[in-house]
Amino acid sequence: MRNWFPICRGGVVLAAFVAGACSLVACMPYGETVVYRLYQTNADRCSQNETDACVAILQSSCEAPAQVCTDYVPTFQAQASKQLSQKCRANDEAACQALDAVACDSGDTAVCDRLGDRYAKLYASCKQGNANDCESLSLSVWPKKQTEIADNACKSGDTIACRVVSSSASALKVNVNKNAQFAMF
Repeated sequence: MRNWFPICRGGVVLAAFVAGACSLVACMPYGETVVYRLYQTNADRCSQNETDACVAILQSSCEAPAQVCTDYVPTFQAQASKQLSQKCRANDEAACQALDAVACDSGDTAVCDRLGDRYAKLYASCKQGNANDCESLSLSVWPKKQTEIADNACKSGDTIACRVVSSSASALKVNVNKNAQFAMF
């Protein structure tokens, strides 16, 4: 009769390794893992200087009593804020605009007014045929309120607003509320 132990031993070692790894990194339920991966994807894009991904992280909310919301999201948000702040201090206009958009979303009315004025000027210039301002308008990060206004205008057939909405939709925004139920597998 053959000795089955050598065959099983590899599986036992693998199982022990997986169990040990889970205890070290605190394995998450499947639903939390999905949310974590979404944040991680945006964090990777943010670290590669994709401003819209940084903003997506900062504009997201994760309020569920889950490890991904309590342990990881604050870290991702702090890294995104640091990345944008460093770029803004280095005179990166897009990063500064992104920080302003987040400040506006957080209730800073003076910043919202300033961004609203900038949007109106770029929009009017774009409508007059200034291609550079059309590009600036669609490449800039705008506050949620401004993007919602552009979305409504787009639905009414405004092609300039559609460009703004299209570029704003490139960043995935995640919102997880307190009542979120994460699947366990």
